[in-house]
Amino acid sequence: MAEERVALVRCPSYERAVVRAALRQALAGLGGMAAFVRPGQRVLVKANLLTRRTPEAAVTTHPALVRAVVEEVQQAGGRPVLYDSPGGPFTERSLRAVYEASGLAEVAAATGAELNFDLDAVERPHLPGALFQGVTLSRAVAEAEVIINLPKLKTHGLTRYTGAVKNLFGCIPGLTKAEYHLRLPELTYFSRFLVELAQLVRPALTVMDAVVGMEGEGPSAGRPRHLGFILASPSVFALDQVAVALIGLSADAVPTTRLAREAGLVPPLDEIAVLGEDLAAVAVHDFAVPPPGGTSFRLLGRQVSLGSLKLAARWLQPRPVFDPERCRRCGVCLKNCPAQALTLGPRRPAVELERCIRCFCCQELCPAQAVAIHRPVLARWLFRS
Repeated sequence: MAEERVALVRCPSYERAVVRAALRQALAGLGGMAAFVRPGQRVLVKANLLTRRTPEAAVTTHPALVRAVVEEVQQAGGRPVLYDSPGGPFTERSLRAVYEASGLAEVAAATGAELNFDLDAVERPHLPGALFQGVTLSRAVAEAEVIINLPKLKTHGLTRYTGAVKNLFGCIPGLTKAEYHLRLPELTYFSRFLVELAQLVRPALTVMDAVVGMEGEGPSAGRPRHLGFILASPSVFALDQVAVALIGLSADAVPTTRLAREAGLVPPLDEIAVLGEDLAAVAVHDFAVPPPGGTSFRLLGRQVSLGSLKLAARWLQPRPVFDPERCRRCGVCLKNCPAQALTLGPRRPAVELERCIRCFCCQELCPAQAVAIHRPVLARWLFRS
């Protein structure tokens, strides 16, 4: 395996000049943007635009970083296209709303970059031995000459951490993502799919926004946390290994990083060349990360599924809880529940626990942040990825 390199560079604020300087420093150790983009190439810049939120909420990739990457792509002669498939319906109207709220519409206007409104999907053959023989991708992703991945460092209620690999789930259009959640209710298999999807999409470069991340109940209902870094790497798997260590976790604590290492896609952390800051010196160890969760646990060294254990599913698994004081009864959670496990009551939605697959899309996409995840005490040591 070739030496994996990850740049870890200080970026204390989102001021335009500060971000541009930090990005150039990160890219310098990787050969500059010209190492990834050739003149005339159509470059898909894949941000994290989970839902319609402003940059201050720390839910989406900050527009200052997106703009800096766009300008570097243009300087290398590339033609940048700003893209994501946020949660929920994949329509031009919903995309415009997200682009406006996230600040990407302003980036496009200032730089001349294109905003993607191609809503079509295509089927692409997957890798031999993968969970699925074919995967549905956005046509914009499938036809891009170069893909640059711009994740946000955040926690996640299902996978604990969402970064470089998880961000590529947005290469699947619209509600098709919910179909994959439904087909892969167990966390281990869903995480394996994410790793396989990253191998299929193969972004040329990943640049992570870790200036202000999110801790707690991420990826949308947590707390912004200033970290002050930008990370960059040609490898999504190596970058995630470093980012996970940056917030004080081991690779085994996050299913996607563990599975990538077990599959031989990335070396152990001590064999990755970290350029810039000393990772051990700058890592934080009080970053609030959700406990393990999912639809299976280890008992006496064996993996046990809760799929057929109705009582366990009800009393051991994490589950969404709806706050009637915050709930607007807008129905967003019902429309985006892959398992159709929700019904709208007079004050809040009710969840059918036997059908719930614990993907927590309801929490991710709730515009009122009215959904919390209740984790029984017993689940904190039973559940494993």
